Amino acid sequence: MSDHASDASPATRPGTEAGAGAGAGAGAGAGAGAGAGAGTEPGPRAAAPGVAARARRRRTVLILASISIGWKVVVFTLGAAIPHWFVQDGIAELPPAQRAYGEEARRTALALYDGPIERYGLVRTTRVLSVARLADSAGAADCGGLGAHVRAYTYFGIPYSEARTVCDRGVVEYRIFRRRRGG
Repeated sequence: MSDHASDASPATRPGTEAGAGAGAGAGAGAGAGAGAGAGTEPGPRAAAPGVAARARRRRTVLILASISIGWKVVVFTLGAAIPHWFVQDGIAELPPAQRAYGEEARRTALALYDGPIERYGLVRTTRVLSVARLADSAGAADCGGLGAHVRAYTYFGIPYSEARTVCDRGVVEYRIFRRRRGG
């Protein structure tokens, strides 16, 4: 026979039992493999509960981390910015003759907050409340007899402390967080 079909092996000949079986076997094998393999290999449904649980846990952790970071951003940005937006330094309200001393009193008061937490964290801004002529102070004669009352503000414009200054010296009258004395 000169026909190419007769030269082919029985497994590849169309219409033969072996060819039909091979064709059916390939089709059935694909179908049966999916059905039979479901018990031996994890399919998409078997892995879904573990993956879904991990995804939920990961989502929960990300949400909690975002909340944790978010409130700190609000406190440290808005809390630090609000005193600068709403609390003026008080120098403009002073009489023109006392403004220079008001600036000096403000710098002196800032120097009084010398603890690292106060200097870099708590004290966000200061305001000169008043400048007055002091008659009874011996050291006030050097700077024209002037003294000032300065208030320090912390986050969100909350008053933190007040200081009294005379010339280039001063004393903090009270602090919300008092230092502990040794002893």
